[in-house]
Amino acid sequence: MENDVQSEFELAKSLKKQGRVDEAERHYRVAAEAGHPRAMLNLGVLLVGRDPDEAERWWRAAAEAGNATAMGNLGILLSDRGRPGEAESWYRAAAEAGELDARHNLGLLLVERRDLAGAVEQFRIAAAAGHVASMNNLGIALGELNRFDEAEEWLRRGAENGDGRAMCSLGNQLYALGRRDEADEWWAEGAALGDANSMVNLGVRHEHRNDLARAEECYRDAAKAGHPRAGARADALAAGNWPNGAPYMPGLF
Repeated sequence: MENDVQSEFELAKSLKKQGRVDEAERHYRVAAEAGHPRAMLNLGVLLVGRDPDEAERWWRAAAEAGNATAMGNLGILLSDRGRPGEAESWYRAAAEAGELDARHNLGLLLVERRDLAGAVEQFRIAAAAGHVASMNNLGIALGELNRFDEAEEWLRRGAENGDGRAMCSLGNQLYALGRRDEADEWWAEGAALGDANSMVNLGVRHEHRNDLARAEECYRDAAKAGHPRAGARADALAAGNWPNGAPYMPGLF
């Protein structure tokens, strides 16, 4: 019987890789109903977009069976559904089971709660284990606590690991500390990696130098990279006015 269940799971995985998702779902469901935790996990992944209630049920079953990835996924889903207390419990369980993404998400939840000390604790554990996004968020949280030397150290680690967001955050801190040439260098690095916020910051810096054509180009690039306000800023810069008629003031963040 156990071999039959595993066979159903392996068949479902193979079908999913072939793009035969409906068939994969049927076989995952057979294995999940027979108690296979990874089938429960994968079935939830297939279901979450169209039936989050059922996805939650399967991830909860897998999590209760000890699957750490399901614990983390359940935490994300519960957080998205406005149930942060339950989400925190599952993030903590997943983190204790070694899931670095879950520990990072726990840190983000604590930031939302303004428990920066608790967030720093979680980000630090994940960052020390090599989780790059946690290096960035640890640096940001430390900066908010005015622990600037530690913040710079972790932001540099994230940046040196190729994280465009950390490059942007490092630039932000250096700029605030008056180290503007260094900030420009890191924003340029982040922009080259596609970080939209770095592109916007470079645009503002080009405005400071009265290079408005280059500034507009940076904003256009940022809009293409997904920045929600960069396109409007580029249009206002080009026109000299915001849509409400207010004059555009170059150089302001």
